[in-house]
Amino acid sequence: MKKKTRNVLLVALLACVVGIGAFWYCHPTHFAYNDRLVLGNTEAAIVERYGEFDATFLNTKEQLSKAYYMIRDNTPELFFDDIDNSLWYEIKFENGVAVRVDLREGWFGG
Repeated sequence: MKKKTRNVLLVALLACVVGIGAFWYCHPTHFAYNDRLVLGNTEAAIVERYGEFDATFLNTKEQLSKAYYMIRDNTPELFFDDIDNSLWYEIKFENGVAVRVDLREGWFGG
């Protein structure tokens, strides 16, 4: 009986490790956003999955070049407190398709 219990626990542990590894592989930038689903998709597909962007930037041709989702809002509230450690999930677009994702700390525009 002890051998069977040990084997069941080992299989459960192995399943957890494989599951965590697969999740990490699909979400290397941030756990809330699956980079494998974002990269290569259009703006419409990303918005359908995760909702409207919190901020966007257009290029000179009026096409979407960058879009941001806010992960953590830590903007300063006092005049003399200039440390902004907000966290943003940044998506860069080329020709209407997401080509790169990054995390950006601080103000997303600079």
